[in-house]
Amino acid sequence: MRTKYSAREIACLLALFLTVLPPLAAVLYIFVQALPGISFEFIFSMPVRRGIEGGILPAIVGTLWLMFGTTLAVLPIGVGAGIYLAEFAPNNRLTRLLEMALVNLAGVPSVVFGLFGYTIFVIMLGFGPSILSASLTLAALTLPLVVTATRWQTVSTIIMPCARTGVVTGTLLALARAAGETAPILITGAAFALPNLPRSFMSRFMALPYHLYISVTQIPAMPPERMWATAGILLFLVLTMQVGATIWREQERRKKQW
Repeated sequence: MRTKYSAREIACLLALFLTVLPPLAAVLYIFVQALPGISFEFIFSMPVRRGIEGGILPAIVGTLWLMFGTTLAVLPIGVGAGIYLAEFAPNNRLTRLLEMALVNLAGVPSVVFGLFGYTIFVIMLGFGPSILSASLTLAALTLPLVVTATRWQTVSTIIMPCARTGVVTGTLLALARAAGETAPILITGAAFALPNLPRSFMSRFMALPYHLYISVTQIPAMPPERMWATAGILLFLVLTMQVGATIWREQERRKKQW
């Protein structure tokens, strides 16, 4: 049994520890602060007095609507584009330009996508402030991640049935990012307080990240435990998708016969 480590290995382990510790401590701190404010009533009731009392059910439901709409928009386009670039696109300047554009899009600030969505979906296409406008905006935001994951997996496994690992992983990671975004939905349909749950993709909606943002910055009377509880639920949703993507990928890798 090995008991000694080289100086290089110790340095790498220390760097890993210093990298993992801050985000892990932040996640644990948020959950500890959130637990006292989380209750059945807080999760499953409607907001009262601009969210100072009552629950955040519309924000949770609105976030789920957003994730569903984003999946419907980004999955066929992202998978199709990934397969095309991997298997059918010619190796020419246009293809390389598209690949470079995808890489650059992944680094564009989310507020730019918000302005794009507001201009194209809300105004030009006439969808108005709605779940549809916000979902399409988030789909544009997360498209590079799905395309890249699909393309890599298609190339490495040749056939589409085996590429499902990359497709599912890329989609879940994209949705995890979309679930926590505030800027793109800020001007494409999100509202802080609504009396009803969304009824269709054309409805306005509440969402957890926007609700948390307004609670912290615009509502001085908001009890701190409610803000922490909202942050905890949002973080739980995002981490669930990220951990789910990781577990799915590892299980699929074990099933494959190399």
